Amino acid sequence: MSAGTRRRSSGHLNVGHAGAAASPMTKALPLQNSDATGPRSPTRKLFTTPTGWLFLLLASCVLYYLATADRPSTLPDQANYVTYFEITNWQWVVDYFSQSTSALNLAIGLVTDELGWRTWIILVNSLGVSPETGVRITVVFLNALVFYTLSRLSRPLLGLLLWLVIPSALAIVGLFQIRQGFAFAVAMLVAISFKRPILGALLASAIHTTFAVPAILLIVTRMSGPKLKIALPAASVSAILVAMAGRVLFQDYGGRRIAEYAGYEAGFTIRLLILMITYGIASAMVLYQMPTEDKTSQPPSLRELAIMHIALIVYLAAAFLVFPFGKDRVFYYVSLLLPYFAQEIKVRNPVSLWMLLVLYLMIAAEVALEEAKGLYVYLLQ
Repeated sequence: MSAGTRRRSSGHLNVGHAGAAASPMTKALPLQNSDATGPRSPTRKLFTTPTGWLFLLLASCVLYYLATADRPSTLPDQANYVTYFEITNWQWVVDYFSQSTSALNLAIGLVTDELGWRTWIILVNSLGVSPETGVRITVVFLNALVFYTLSRLSRPLLGLLLWLVIPSALAIVGLFQIRQGFAFAVAMLVAISFKRPILGALLASAIHTTFAVPAILLIVTRMSGPKLKIALPAASVSAILVAMAGRVLFQDYGGRRIAEYAGYEAGFTIRLLILMITYGIASAMVLYQMPTEDKTSQPPSLRELAIMHIALIVYLAAAFLVFPFGKDRVFYYVSLLLPYFAQEIKVRNPVSLWMLLVLYLMIAAEVALEEAKGLYVYLLQ
């Protein structure tokens, strides 16, 4: 790095520190490098700011509620997860491996049969707890992982508030669709804390199959190199190909599931697609506001996740046209990443202000719509 570059970088950091000192309640915590997921992330500063203490207090209250509140059998998927914990044991593993005909089938089964999820269940069951308690432990643990990874970024309180209100976050995958929530939590832990988004996505796909789509898009992003003008089109084209391939595979191997998944096609409306496209504002702003040096050097985790986010929206647009079943629960990941991206977005001009306003208005509209349907009843009781 030249002396001039060092002087410009130093100046930029000084401005950031001055802004943080002037208004600690509203400004992002100062970062020591452009990658907020690095070893000097703001987690250690939580105990030094009022917003940090508020984050810790609110996160603790939420985890306490999830650990102690009743989980009635009428809660969606509760009975299914209790059954998972009842039937999964070491004998299940022995039977599964004995039925595997080849290493290739075993490798495919790692994702299609979600062996990572079964491994987690066996680990929890080894504690000697009841199936109901195992489900509760999973709910608390996955949300704790999410809260921890949110704390690794610039404005954790903002990220936490978004996680609490966005419908697909705490109210769905953090509460009753917990297998997908657990997969997401593991993926973000590895991506944010260990800066290995591809590894995180691969591990998550062994817990919930839908994460195979983000994993493919992240692999293509990494293989495309550090230049955004190459990586973004490559990831988008691969997203279209994945949607088209999914249609062919489902027609050939879907069998009875074609009728079972028919509801997904009816639920994939143009309104949902527009909502997902609007949420792309968040990742687009993250990429646009990322310092120039981060666009041409080894990409940080957030950059790869932002590119994957946009490509995932392209995948959903292609699926809307050629493979509606492909929506499944994949579309949740578009909104689940918002609490992470929103922390890094800064208002620098009127255009960014208006874009951010549109983003939050769309989030508010989705929250209001889902609240009218009773989604938050359990959390608000």
